[in-house]
Amino acid sequence: MNEIIAHRFKTFALCLALVCCGGTAWADQPHYIRLDTSLNAQRCYVVSLKEAGLGTATFITYSLSADACIKAACFTKNGNQVQGVPKSGDSSATQQTTLPVRHGQTTGDISLCPTAFDLPDPGCTGTQELRVIAVQYTSVVLTDGVSQPVALDPAGFGTCP
Repeated sequence: MNEIIAHRFKTFALCLALVCCGGTAWADQPHYIRLDTSLNAQRCYVVSLKEAGLGTATFITYSLSADACIKAACFTKNGNQVQGVPKSGDSSATQQTTLPVRHGQTTGDISLCPTAFDLPDPGCTGTQELRVIAVQYTSVVLTDGVSQPVALDPAGFGTCP
């Protein structure tokens, strides 16, 4: 009878160990639950994310990189575009943000704005201000150092030659 109880106890202990180890292995496998992209009013490329399986990490740093074609023009302080041809240029940039991890997961946003890129110079003078009138993001990639890099959809506002 003691042998039966001992066998059942060993079987129970083995099952418990498998469940615990299986849960630990899953908890340390980073994966995105949500990964949404959009453009905001400032023409920034925004990624809203939720990632789980981050284990015991307390913070995680995300990098958002992209190539962009940006078209800029000069505007008066009254908001009128100055006569002349807007200038366009291609550039690459990366933006980083660090998010807190709680219970093995994190939620947050990371943005990449036109101001992070080398903007074309349309030759604004005096009190004129440079404004981005079009931007096209391509080769957009999100990385976090624990998951595989994720290629995201290109997006843009206006037309950029």
